[in-house]
Amino acid sequence: MKNMIAKKTTKSQVRKKEQRRKFFRETGLRALFFAGAAALMTLLVGYEAPSELASFEFRIGEPSPRSLFSPLEVTYVNQEKTDALRLLRGHKVMAVFRVQPKILKETREKTDRFELILKAAREKGLRPGQPSKELEGLSGEISGVALRFLLEEKEFERTFEVLRQLLSRGLDNGILDYAQKLALLEAGTAEILVAGTDGGEEKTVKLQNVMTLAEVEDSPGKFLPREVLKNRRLKTAVLELFSVVAQPTLVSDDGETEARRRKAVEAVGDIQETVKKEELIIQRGMRITPQVKRRLDAVQKKLALQKALHRFWALGCSVFLGYALAFLYAAAFEKRFWASWRQLILFQAVLFLALGACKTALLWPGSSYYLMPAALGPLLLALLVNRRIGTFSLFLMCVLLAPLSRFQPEVMLANLFGPLAGIFASIHLRRRVQFLKVGSAVGLGYFSVFFLYRIYQEYPVLESFQISALGVANGLLITTPLCFLLLPILEWGFNLTTEITLLELSDLNHPLLKRMIVEAPGTYHHSLVVSTLAESACEAIGANALLARVGCYFHDIGKIARAEFFTENQGSNGNRHEKLSPSMSCLIIHNHVKEGIDLGRRHKLKEPILRFIPEHQGTGVVYFFYRKAMDNAKPGEKVNPDDYRYPGPKPQSRETAVAMLADSVEAASRSMKEPSPESVRQHVRKVINDKFIDGQLDECDLTLRDLHHIQESFAYNLMAIFHTRVKYPAAAEDPDDPDLFEDQPLPKIRSESRRPREHS
Repeated sequence: MKNMIAKKTTKSQVRKKEQRRKFFRETGLRALFFAGAAALMTLLVGYEAPSELASFEFRIGEPSPRSLFSPLEVTYVNQEKTDALRLLRGHKVMAVFRVQPKILKETREKTDRFELILKAAREKGLRPGQPSKELEGLSGEISGVALRFLLEEKEFERTFEVLRQLLSRGLDNGILDYAQKLALLEAGTAEILVAGTDGGEEKTVKLQNVMTLAEVEDSPGKFLPREVLKNRRLKTAVLELFSVVAQPTLVSDDGETEARRRKAVEAVGDIQETVKKEELIIQRGMRITPQVKRRLDAVQKKLALQKALHRFWALGCSVFLGYALAFLYAAAFEKRFWASWRQLILFQAVLFLALGACKTALLWPGSSYYLMPAALGPLLLALLVNRRIGTFSLFLMCVLLAPLSRFQPEVMLANLFGPLAGIFASIHLRRRVQFLKVGSAVGLGYFSVFFLYRIYQEYPVLESFQISALGVANGLLITTPLCFLLLPILEWGFNLTTEITLLELSDLNHPLLKRMIVEAPGTYHHSLVVSTLAESACEAIGANALLARVGCYFHDIGKIARAEFFTENQGSNGNRHEKLSPSMSCLIIHNHVKEGIDLGRRHKLKEPILRFIPEHQGTGVVYFFYRKAMDNAKPGEKVNPDDYRYPGPKPQSRETAVAMLADSVEAASRSMKEPSPESVRQHVRKVINDKFIDGQLDECDLTLRDLHHIQESFAYNLMAIFHTRVKYPAAAEDPDDPDLFEDQPLPKIRSESRRPREHS
């Protein structure tokens, strides 16, 4: 026994720990959501488009209107000096040239080939002009004079020795194209960086020492020995061979040069200057120079940044405080709203849209604080969620809009009274044209606050009237159209219903209802009676009567598929369940809930309407077939009542709970033989008590007082349905007289063999 008690205690403790863990997890997630929403709103409210620092007080070239001491120490970047230094460092980077190994190789090979050809020709004793295959290639490149000298003179070896010395000098520092060297000289370049071949060592070369082909031809004295210059024929031969053999070997590496210049520029840090606190920046009457203007701008930018940061932090704290209050309010007083992520996201989305509309209105050219549609968010939430959430969001919007309006008192008061008037005017908003009433109420609220405030400030009456008319324009021309357009979009996006949508669904010409009339007329009549009972009861307890009525229209649409298996549709065709086992009959009865949900979704019924289909049955027992199963059970065999329960869920709202009670009361009332006020009242009380004891009302917000009002409403309406008439004496005169039965009531037809409708 002690072990059993210990096990139960352990299970209870584990369950409590799990519940606490779940509670803290859900609370933490919602706290993060509210914190993120507050941060998003802070950015939206606090963000301002960056603007250039415009100081019209201090202008370059003008005398200073006043002396100015720096109120704080400021360190700023002197951008002009920084840019000049970076430009200088970039220009100091030497241009990079690379030696082309291929050209070097070709030059050496060509020199060797010429020497071999000429040496072979000399050995054969060939002379210029003689037909020879060896000299065919040279005669087109070397003049006849130079060729004769190379073939006949004894200074052949000396010629190629001087040529190789000249090539060696040019190839060591590289040979540059003349036009490129001229461009470098004009740009003021004194040195270039020559990168070695195959990763060789780099070297710096003075540009004047770099050889070009044109310079060698034009000024041979710079490059040839004196003894060569004295021998005109030798000089001519060397220069001609050099012009034929040599090519420019240096190629500019623009990519490497640019990369090195960029690196040199990036290596230059910002040149900073400091203005000390209380330092005199400018004295009154002194001319403002660009340098002084830079110091003034640096101080003013620092002051503006400090001011913006202070405002941003103050704004963030106020927004987070407002959202903290919203978090606590929802957790404490709006449990259903708190538990629904869909409604929490809707709440934030609507506020974001409303705040964005207000900020857009302020950015519009020629706009005014009086044109901010502050009522948009509270109105949408009042229509989509409930008026309590709409009213609370009104106070949160006032907190968010106060910084945008620069805390002007008349705007803050108008943003409170205007939307509040609109929320009151939106009660029982059931037609589109009534949006004009809402807009008029909002506009009148704005107008009243603006007008009275300006009169209090002793402005002229006519001027006050004209300015305050902007409030009317706000309500009718801005808030009303935006609300009218956004309401169906949000309603569709979040799968919600408003009273306008409910009125559209209440049309009895809906395809589902028309189909029910033909295929399940008894169920159709039952749904109408239940909707009447539920609507009256919801009005008595302050619930949404329109939602209850429309929900009851569709609560039994699942019976259309198998209408003949439900009592109200059987008529004289007999009971289809007589040949079925109780479990099979119960399965068919249960299945109408699933089929109803599927049918409703195919016809795009809203989620609040679909909830009536499973919740109006809750987890109640199909008592008729449960009792039948007990009667058919063998001795000792137990029948589990849970096998005959609906899958649920139990009613989650007052409207679906009232629909459950109305459905049960209407079904049970059909079995009453002699209804009287007292018997009807007792009958209704018994049905409600049974549902209460069975725990079907545990998850909704109905109170005992609500149940009492529901009972009285049901009894009153059932007596109206089962009303009696006085009996008229039978006529002894002419039975064909048409006036004889003028006021006679129609005989009441009642089937004594009808079964109770607990299974419907």
